[in-house]
Amino acid sequence: MWKRVVLVLGLVSAACTPLQTSAAALTPLETRWMQAAWPVIAYARAQGLPLDIVAQPVAEGGEPPIAMGYVDGRCKLVLTMRGNPAAESTLDQIPAELRDTVVEAMTAHELGHCWRYVQGAWHTPPVAGFTDSLDASNAPQADLERDMRATRWEEGFADLVGLAWTRTQHPERYRAVHDWFEQFRADQPLPGAHHDTRAWLKRAKDPAVFGAAATPFEQALPVWRSEPDAGR
Repeated sequence: MWKRVVLVLGLVSAACTPLQTSAAALTPLETRWMQAAWPVIAYARAQGLPLDIVAQPVAEGGEPPIAMGYVDGRCKLVLTMRGNPAAESTLDQIPAELRDTVVEAMTAHELGHCWRYVQGAWHTPPVAGFTDSLDASNAPQADLERDMRATRWEEGFADLVGLAWTRTQHPERYRAVHDWFEQFRADQPLPGAHHDTRAWLKRAKDPAVFGAAATPFEQALPVWRSEPDAGR
């Protein structure tokens, strides 16, 4: 879950409702995901984000059920569910009473990526005056750490957007969704890996950390920037 995709196939209009899209192109499983995600998609459209929905005709293996790409100035919410066992197992691993709420948070996470793309800020540091202090004497290692850091920044911001959405739309379920995020992010190959957002999740344990800004993107920004990991 939650890696960027830039090669996309099978465009589906974002102007369709889930049921209309299902009748035209989507499978029952894709429709199930889209019905849960639709409040976030509708919000993105209302915010003017340039969003298309894309259904991959077949999974190649190891891909997340949903991901975000950016092609020709437009965000692509990519569904990779056909022949992808993770599409069903991901839903099965979410407690039934939280399933739709978590899918909303996952989709808001993806829209966090879209928002960063649209802002022209992709892979830019969270803090002003950032200085790269990686050891340049070992170029391959420095490049790896630089790539992990840039991805970690984006994943941290997107996780916070998902939580900010939950805090606004489903405040009574915030703690349960936050716990789900923490459990999902707990298994990391090494500290500081690409998807190691645990420092930001810890900072967002209390939903009050998010302010009263108008959008979940703007609510996430100060929390994202306040984490010391943002400057590394």
